[in-house]
Amino acid sequence: MEKARRETIHPPFFPFTQIAPAHKVKRQGYAVWRQQGTDDWLLKHTIAGRGRLGFVGGEIIVQAGDAVLIRPGTRHDYGIEPSLKHWEIVWTHFRPKPGWMELLNWDEVAPGLLLLKVKDPEVARKIEVQLKEMNRVARSATPKREAFALNALEKALLMYDDYRSTTVSGTLDPRIAVVLEHLRVHLREKFDLLKLAKMSQLSASHFYHLFSTETGQPPYEFLEFLRLDQAKHLLETSRLKIQDVAAEVGFEDALNFSRRFKHRVGLSPRSYRHSMVTMPDSGTIDHD
Repeated sequence: MEKARRETIHPPFFPFTQIAPAHKVKRQGYAVWRQQGTDDWLLKHTIAGRGRLGFVGGEIIVQAGDAVLIRPGTRHDYGIEPSLKHWEIVWTHFRPKPGWMELLNWDEVAPGLLLLKVKDPEVARKIEVQLKEMNRVARSATPKREAFALNALEKALLMYDDYRSTTVSGTLDPRIAVVLEHLRVHLREKFDLLKLAKMSQLSASHFYHLFSTETGQPPYEFLEFLRLDQAKHLLETSRLKIQDVAAEVGFEDALNFSRRFKHRVGLSPRSYRHSMVTMPDSGTIDHD
């Protein structure tokens, strides 16, 4: 019988809502285990040394230039084995903007575990610069530091994608891309799985499976993600009442909207709007 493992706590996002970066050198004994994973994406980029990432039935060893993405809900099992001396990594938990999904379509080496090996040292160095900048600015005193950190992460993701496009074939399945664009434009429409499947020219079951594989989330969860992302934008930039924001992004019930918003974002809509006005100048970010 496999020995029970101690669960690693979920990483805090505070004082942010969309990103939680870090850059450290991990030594022997470092290990993280989250049976159910987290509800966000996790990027881990190896700068030096080696690390291990386990999955059901095996593991992969990563080294300098290797980048790994772990999808939401995927088991976290990573760290340093006794034979590996150290692992310098820059990483971030993040909630991607809707337009980023095409950038996260890496090769899947195990369910929910995506790997990209950047073998060009110069490209790897430039990506590392952006990721270190993401971490640096997140800890700075600028009031817009989360926005700057997200901007640096997006630049890094674009660099990964540019490198990948020159070395690896494969992009988001066009049948799913059509549906994604429809969802972005028609947030207020009532969710209809059969309609979306027909749009993709697939059966409902095949569409559901392919959509989940391509985006990392089932269709309705992804639609909710798009709706809440737009809701955050409205809360930041408009004076609409909470119930009006809910209606604008497709929620018929304002109470349900508030519940789902807090579940996904970690703050109520009212608290989120307030935090955008009174964001503290500094905050502690310490996690794995």
